[in-house]
Amino acid sequence: MRFTWDQQGRVVVRGLPPDDVLADYLAQELRSEPARAEHMLRVLKAVRRGNRERWDVNGDAWSLELSRARASIHSEEAIPGRSQDLPLEEFEEAVRSWLAFMELSRAH
Repeated sequence: MRFTWDQQGRVVVRGLPPDDVLADYLAQELRSEPARAEHMLRVLKAVRRGNRERWDVNGDAWSLELSRARASIHSEEAIPGRSQDLPLEEFEEAVRSWLAFMELSRAH
């Protein structure tokens, strides 16, 4: 995935298939709001530790299912059937990277 800025100075994430689903999830559900990414990291920590067996949420454009092993992202409306399954650690690393990029962008 590639993090960058658009012409208005907003953070943008892009990815090639199949990571375009993950990129769109980050951009459309976590947006460029660090608080959303921080909340997601707290949820991931709870799932990883077994404090929660799973976590399911329907977002604005995407639904997300988390278990101790996997993250499953599914399109809610944009393109039916568009989805991606990935290891929980990979999803967590993407959220951490997105948060770090947003924080770096705000520092400049």
